Amino acid sequence: MNVLKVTPRGFCLGVVKSIKMAKDAVKMYPDKKIFMIGLLVHNKIIVNELEELGITAIDDWKKSRLDIITTIPKGSVVIFSAHGTDPKVIKKAEELELIVVDTKCEWVLETEEVIEKYLKLSFDVIFIGKHDHPETIALTSLDKNRIHLVTNLEEVDNLSINNSDVFITNQTTLSIIDTEEIYKKVKEKYPNVVYKNDICEATLVRQQAVLALDPNEVDLLYVVGDERSNNTLKLVELAQNKGIKSIRINRKEEIDLKDLENVNTVAVTAGASTSSIIQNQFIKYLEELKNETK
Repeated sequence: MNVLKVTPRGFCLGVVKSIKMAKDAVKMYPDKKIFMIGLLVHNKIIVNELEELGITAIDDWKKSRLDIITTIPKGSVVIFSAHGTDPKVIKKAEELELIVVDTKCEWVLETEEVIEKYLKLSFDVIFIGKHDHPETIALTSLDKNRIHLVTNLEEVDNLSINNSDVFITNQTTLSIIDTEEIYKKVKEKYPNVVYKNDICEATLVRQQAVLALDPNEVDLLYVVGDERSNNTLKLVELAQNKGIKSIRINRKEEIDLKDLENVNTVAVTAGASTSSIIQNQFIKYLEELKNETK
């Protein structure tokens, strides 16, 4: 059995930065309570490590972040996730005398800034995203009246925008194929739409690497990553659409040896919030299996 290590894979720079900022907060504020609103990154293993350092995670999807921060004791540290947070929530946290650590990914910040630019130019904004994803929630919260969320082709049909000036952009971790299809449908409905594809570079190059795999040469692709990681799930989806059997998995202990029966070449990639330690353990285990079967 051959083991093909797909590159690039694993941690993007935004995730590295966010984790470092959270760990630095523990060192900077040793005597304060530290809370993490939502999951810093979509990886339970990383979140558990941060909780072991003393950070309390509050991941209550039934409550808005605005409601959550009102329950946090004054003077505490509050860490906001890499996926982005509504600026009004950040402002409210500061008004409540909380110490804010905003680990927002720079790519998400860039998308936020371009949306605000077009809102100021009196455009309506169509945002291609995933329902209930923290990044989508944060960016569509910038203006709930003039930002219109679409998640699929059917929702494009339901759009009703009277403004002749329309701008369209997207969540940074979507499928490059799905995003392009939705844009084309929007373009048919609003021919003068202004478009900026904001899929982040880390997501883009990982997806391109999977799309480059040959289904005649790869029998199985493992995508190592969390089930809540959208960029991880899209890698699985893209491979399956190419005709490559693909399995999302958290760690090597979850490998089912039955999946490897009659597999000549197994490929491995990982979501942008999966640590190199987990990836390397996974690959090492597969390579040990390879040696055992020689």
